[in-house]
This record gives sequence, C-alpha cells and structure tokens, in this order.
Amino acid sequence: MCHYHSLSTLLLVTIMQDPVVCSICKEDQTIITDVVTGEIVCGKCGLVISDKIQDTRQEWRDFMTTEEDKDRRRTGMPTSLARHDMGLYTMIGRGHKDARGQVLAASMRSTMGRLRTWDLRTQGSSNRSLRTAFDQLNILKDKLGLPDAIVEKTAYIYRKAHERGLVRGRQTSAALVAALYLAC
Repeated sequence: MCHYHSLSTLLLVTIMQDPVVCSICKEDQTIITDVVTGEIVCGKCGLVISDKIQDTRQEWRDFMTTEEDKDRRRTGMPTSLARHDMGLYTMIGRGHKDARGQVLAASMRSTMGRLRTWDLRTQGSSNRSLRTAFDQLNILKDKLGLPDAIVEKTAYIYRKAHERGLVRGRQTSAALVAALYLAC
C-alpha cells in the first residue's frame, strides 16, 4: 500500500479531475495529487507519475498575525474586463501606517495625500471614463443581480465600443445599458 494513503499524515491529497493512467497497473481511478510535495501518485501501486507540479489554486494558509489581515490570498485578485485597468493596477493605500504597522508622522501623511492626489490627476481621460462606466456597471450588477459572465461580456462590448469611439459624446449610462442589452 502506498504511504500517501495513511490517515496519520496531514498531506493535502485530492483526486485528479483529468484522467491520468498509471503506466504499471493501468488504473486511472486511483490517481492522487499531493500538492504539498508536488507529486502525482498512483494510489494503487504507489508509482510517482509526475513530480514538481505547481498548485495554482488559491492559498488558504494564514500568513498574517492581525485580525484585519486575515486574507489568505497572496496572488492578488484575478484580472477582469469589468475593471477599468483589468485589475492590473497599483494603488497608494488609504491607511496611515507604514509597512511595519507604525503610525505615519503628520508630515508623511500629508506627503502621501499629495501623492494620491497626483496619482488621480495623472490618469488619462480614457482611464477615468472607463472607471466611471465600470463603477456604474457594478451598481447595475448589484441592483439587477447579474451573473459575473454577463458583467464580463458587457464590459467586453463596452470596451470595444469605447476603443472605436462609439461612446464619445454619448451618455455613459446609455452606452453601458446598450452593451448590457447586447450581452444578454
């Protein structure tokens, strides 16, 4: 019996979704993925089919010590067309603490406020209009209970119309509702 099946180990073991066949016993029902060691193992004969695999799922270990930092993701939010920058931006935080958790001095808080202001001012008008449109789209999503797939499709259609200049000179809400109508 394979040592991966012992109940005393605290390994995170899951059954594979994709059919992988063991080359020795020709079984595909007992293939096990061990994300701790990074191995794919046959549960019947113990053959290591693959090693050094990477687990791309969200991490659920807790790396933070304070209650407000209990978010266990370290990879950031996923990209989305429904964000003006597709979720790939950096932002100057609103907090008044440094990286060590110490409260910032008044002069540094003032400097950070000015940096935030200039960060907003230096964004292009195209970026600002997309931000406004997608903020409205999120409000529509909440009010109408729209699924994420429809929101993504609406954002895609709106982006294409925006790139082609079809939104210019029109109300953002009207163009957004038209994109939503097309997405449905």
